[in-house]
Amino acid sequence: MVRSAVQVCVRTRPTSLFAHQELGISPEERTVDVNIKKNPAMGVVNNIRENFHYKFDKIMHNSSQDTVYHECVSEVVRSVAQGYNGTVLVYGQTGAGKTYTMSGGTGNYKTRGSIPRALQEIFAEVNSRPDQAYTVKLSYLEIYNEALYDLLAPAGVVTDGSNDLQIIEDSKGGISVKGLTVAVAGSEEEAMNLFFEGETNRAIAEHQMNSASSRSHCILTIYVESRSRVESADRVLSSKLNLVDLAGSERVTKTHSTGAILREAMYINKSLSFLEQCVNALSDRGRDHVPFRQSRLTHVLKDSLGGNCKTVMIANIWGEAAQLHETISTLSFATRMMKVKSEVSVNVKVDAHLLVKKYEQEIKELKQELAMHDALSGRNRPTYVPYTEEQRFELQQSIKAYCDGTVDTIEVVNLRHITEILQQFKMITNNALEDAKSGRPARADTGDDTAEGADGEAANGDGGVGDLVGGAGGSIGRAPDGAKPLVSFKVSEVASPKADRGSVVGSPKRLHKGVGMGAVPDKNQAFEEFKETDGKELNGALRDNGASLKDKRIHQKELALTINTSKKQIDELKQQLELRREQVQDGQTDDEEFVLVRSLKGAKAEYRQAFEDLKMLKSEADYLNKQVELARAKLVRDFEAWYSASYEDGQGTQPSHPHPPPCHRPPHV
Repeated sequence: MVRSAVQVCVRTRPTSLFAHQELGISPEERTVDVNIKKNPAMGVVNNIRENFHYKFDKIMHNSSQDTVYHECVSEVVRSVAQGYNGTVLVYGQTGAGKTYTMSGGTGNYKTRGSIPRALQEIFAEVNSRPDQAYTVKLSYLEIYNEALYDLLAPAGVVTDGSNDLQIIEDSKGGISVKGLTVAVAGSEEEAMNLFFEGETNRAIAEHQMNSASSRSHCILTIYVESRSRVESADRVLSSKLNLVDLAGSERVTKTHSTGAILREAMYINKSLSFLEQCVNALSDRGRDHVPFRQSRLTHVLKDSLGGNCKTVMIANIWGEAAQLHETISTLSFATRMMKVKSEVSVNVKVDAHLLVKKYEQEIKELKQELAMHDALSGRNRPTYVPYTEEQRFELQQSIKAYCDGTVDTIEVVNLRHITEILQQFKMITNNALEDAKSGRPARADTGDDTAEGADGEAANGDGGVGDLVGGAGGSIGRAPDGAKPLVSFKVSEVASPKADRGSVVGSPKRLHKGVGMGAVPDKNQAFEEFKETDGKELNGALRDNGASLKDKRIHQKELALTINTSKKQIDELKQQLELRREQVQDGQTDDEEFVLVRSLKGAKAEYRQAFEDLKMLKSEADYLNKQVELARAKLVRDFEAWYSASYEDGQGTQPSHPHPPPCHRPPHV
């Protein structure tokens, strides 16, 4: 068991209005200095603190998504594959970039957040350990207005904290949510589909400080179980990774929120205050009680705060002069978070079913050994009567079943039985040798020699690595008949179960100019107008992602052609090398054979590099494809809200249901 403190990283949001005079950032020294000038209007006697000095584990100033992930998150993700629990949470004011850090933006593949990168790294770790059998599962929980929502619940099923979902605690202090959907992900693509499915169900809204503000706390949990394929399988490593996107704290005087958005802000600030109280209690060595049960958020995060968990917090700050007070509040909380200690250990549990089977086998073997010992000591004298023909025939059938793998063991009765078994094995072996000498046809080899392992030269029957279908790129190998198809991602087009929460994506509150109550334009025409006005930014991102996706598909096709060409070249070089070695009888290597070997080695290296490039390119294309689907769905939802507020609502009020039914979707996107 290792005792460690919570690691805190500070990330600044890039801005052209950075307060250089009031805010000093030093990534090398890992310090942040804040200097607030006194307000002369407060009088001569003013004891307000002016200078603040903070020091953290890491400072990410104007850093890219890739840098933030590898510096702050990657180590925790790798430890999860080794059996440790991990938590990564983002904290800060609204608009500071928390959701961008965790989920990513709507841009290209390089701007993806820590969650997609963590899923990719976990499955890379799984694939790099063939001696371990892994099971990966995902759950996605949302805490909205102190109610629990299952973001992966089946369509049409409404779940909240009062009905289905309940927080339960086991005897060891572990926290789980009863009734929460836990879906199995057999591949990175399936895990990404689950993540994007949950993203489409999140509650967001617009106010003056953030056009897409998260109105809830969201926790994506990745469960990883592994057991050895070569050692005892009853020992299971069970770990989980919590990726927490906290809603941002906000001041109503700045956001000017009203109605449902104001109510959401009250719940958000209240839960964050309870979180701060728990952190203060954990950092105080004299405190025995920690108020985890004050809110749903702190209760769910109980094992992540001071429990058996490696925890990393990314504090997001907005380095502008107008946001200095919120920056100080975030940095002060992050400083207290660094004082929280946790005791981390590998989570090992025993599979009771496998353990019982193991004990049963051991008892059986011990009984057999005891019977043999009794036979040797004379307490139970074995019989030496020769076996009859019927008994030998039954023993032969048992040996054949053992050799074929039909049965796992042959029960040994006594020494005479052992002698007879050895004689029967000897007879079967001699018969097989005689058949081989006489030239009789042997049993066909069932080994699979279509793959060469380390060289990465897997190929299908015709020597290629897959057919090119349309613009979808090249496939690697051929899936076996009856293989389970990959789960396809589909953006839900049904009304959100949380549509009555009061959060609306966008808030159009005007009646369209120049259009009377009776003049409602065609929806397709209005949609084109929307894409050139309010939806221009989102439509531009959709087009950019679509163009990037098209380029990736073209590049995939080119790489697939390169791989097929390299495979054919490798096969030709192999044939030439074998032919050359047959011509040289003394076994020596001449110059021509040396050139062929060197060419073959280069062709194999080119093949492996192209193969890895194609895998990475496919991952990028899949990510962009999901971004296109999400952007298209969001564009439709925003247009429906805009159209309803502009033309259908007479007073220009926002609609009560932000997610329209499928029949209102415009025909052309």
